[in-house]
Amino acid sequence: MALCVKVPKKKGEETRQKLVAEGIFDPSFVPLKNGEFVFFPVKKKPASVDFPVVRKELMTRKKRFHSLEDALRGELTPDELDGLVRSFDIVGDIAVLEVPDALRKKERAIAKAVMDVHRHVHVVAKKASPMSGEFRVRKLKIIAGEKRTETLYTEHGCKMKVDIAKVYFSPRLSFERQRIASQVKKGERILAMFAGVGPFPLVIAKRQPHVEIAAIELNPDAVRLMEENIRLNRLEGVIKPILGDVREVVPRQFRGWADRVLMPLPKDAHEFLSEAFIAARRGCMVHFYHFAPIGKSFTEARKLVRAAAKKARRKVEFISERVVRPYSPQTEQVVIDFKVLD
Repeated sequence: MALCVKVPKKKGEETRQKLVAEGIFDPSFVPLKNGEFVFFPVKKKPASVDFPVVRKELMTRKKRFHSLEDALRGELTPDELDGLVRSFDIVGDIAVLEVPDALRKKERAIAKAVMDVHRHVHVVAKKASPMSGEFRVRKLKIIAGEKRTETLYTEHGCKMKVDIAKVYFSPRLSFERQRIASQVKKGERILAMFAGVGPFPLVIAKRQPHVEIAAIELNPDAVRLMEENIRLNRLEGVIKPILGDVREVVPRQFRGWADRVLMPLPKDAHEFLSEAFIAARRGCMVHFYHFAPIGKSFTEARKLVRAAAKKARRKVEFISERVVRPYSPQTEQVVIDFKVLD
């Protein structure tokens, strides 16, 4: 039973502010409205208002945690907290965690803590395998919340349906998508390789709809979702989704077509540089993403571009380069922006 002040509803907000100013409003309970009265929880009898003080059964307010570590104090030992992987992705209302084997018995407590800290999260999934296969997806295990893997993700004003069990998707490329979208000019023809559910094309087209985007993707589930996302964002006629292999589609349909080429493949994008040069018209800007050892990534990426350019008998100019994100203790993802000169 909580100590409460019984206040007529018409005096409710005025009284609440006085209780807060006096420092005795008790935020650990939820105020109760009952008939013509509201019951405000207090820590002691107030001096600022003259209303009856009573005992009332109130709902306890859920404690608000500001970090995963705070939420798990008392659940995990200090050694277990040291082994906790604190960084994780949230896609829409789904959190995707990495749980070390040593903490496997505590995975439900960890998942509950994630939902306590991030209250919009309704599903917590655990990585159950590395990314693998032609479509670069991984096995997942739902450890808390609703039993689903599809969600609605919002980024830079775009809504995207994503199924994290069926398609590759990284919210960590959000800045890159906006960075490239800010460079696109009216009238450009843009070739998006490895388009997935369409995040790069969607963000670009939302910002600059007066373009033509061809979005190629090999995964049928990703293409299905991309088609839905194009309709969801009313970008029909701007983005053309294409189910197929870049190696087959580009030489057949997009030879010398593109003013800009996007290459955000999660692995081995360099194997498709020859197709980028086939698609590139004179002056084309290519955004080439590459994973490499930390400290050697830019050197390695430039070397790969030069070798592919030489083979294609094209000249290039390197425009910019940046580290996109750390990927592992030894590996980072970088992007090289280069222009095809002839």
